[in-house]
Amino acid sequence: MRPSLSPAMDPLSPAAARYGRALLTTLSLYVGLLVISLLALRWLPEDALLLRAAFGLLPVLPLFGLVLAFARYIRDADELQRLIELKSLALAAAGVGIGFLVAGFLGSAGVVTLRGELTAILVLPSLFGAYGIAKAIVQRSYGG
Repeated sequence: MRPSLSPAMDPLSPAAARYGRALLTTLSLYVGLLVISLLALRWLPEDALLLRAAFGLLPVLPLFGLVLAFARYIRDADELQRLIELKSLALAAAGVGIGFLVAGFLGSAGVVTLRGELTAILVLPSLFGAYGIAKAIVQRSYGG
């Protein structure tokens, strides 16, 4: 017999609602700062390295808020939900790690061409996407 869904798995639970609001706010801020960053980098002179670095890193700032919101969500979740989150994160990290390792080996073999900065930029979005897929799978295994 499968365990019943925990209250934290309810998308309308207080913990999930807080996390959803924080996620929406943080990602909206990220998109806004990304646009500002890209526009500023078009106009800043090449030799203004400090300004270029500041504007280049601007979109990263909201991601710290996202990490804090996720940590609060985990803190407020019950034991079953924490287990689901841990399994989901582990599967996502392993999948993304293996995927980028494979890409690196294929790049070394000359099968694909990798641009370092693009590859680095894709790591976190890949992890988020893999986490979403893994969570759907893991949560389903618990009857969700």
